Amino acid sequence: MPDSQASWEPSTRVALDGGYRDRSEALRQVLRDSDEDPAGRFLACVALTRWGDAIGYEEVVAAAHSPGAVAWRGASYDRMHGEDDTFGVLADAVGDSVDMVDERGTGGERVRAAEALLGVLDSVQFDRHSSLLREDLVVASLPVIKEAVARGTTRLKQGRISYDLGLQLALTITAARHIDADWALNAARGLVAADPGERALEELREDFPDDGLRLGFRRTTSRSGACASGST
Repeated sequence: MPDSQASWEPSTRVALDGGYRDRSEALRQVLRDSDEDPAGRFLACVALTRWGDAIGYEEVVAAAHSPGAVAWRGASYDRMHGEDDTFGVLADAVGDSVDMVDERGTGGERVRAAEALLGVLDSVQFDRHSSLLREDLVVASLPVIKEAVARGTTRLKQGRISYDLGLQLALTITAARHIDADWALNAARGLVAADPGERALEELREDFPDDGLRLGFRRTTSRSGACASGST
């Protein structure tokens, strides 16, 4: 986290007082201003996205296409892993904006933003920011999800990752379970075999209660060495 982050405060241009109609244009200007503090631009993007604004969604898509080049990385971080959390915050903003898109006429833009974020779920941290996994977005983005889960499972097999990728893959698989049950079961089996960590295994045990043996829980141990069967 940058040293200046702890003392950062939003400028008057980023203040969120008033309704979205009063604030949207000023926030669009902040978002487009490369001289604005990156944290201010991030806050503007989150607000616009949560309000179902087309410009907010457009910026989310651009950020997902080049995650490593986004200026505001580090403007938000999680306290468990100390990792950048900005994409998780944007994921919640996209998911929770469902109540705004009819009024704004931006339902298609919301889906495109969700697809872009779900397309990088194997390479950036989302952890438990699960608003993006609403059923409508999972249905619309299922092909993208399947590809990202496959890539993420391969990454887990290749070595240690600084955040809990296993958990976010497990949450995504379980969110798709009622949409494509066969794929979800096969994806869960592959994830278990990749030793995804105890948090991921707990999610899978809870959501696949009748498939423990088929998933291989009794034969798999977590990275901590604890038995992953859930049996006593």
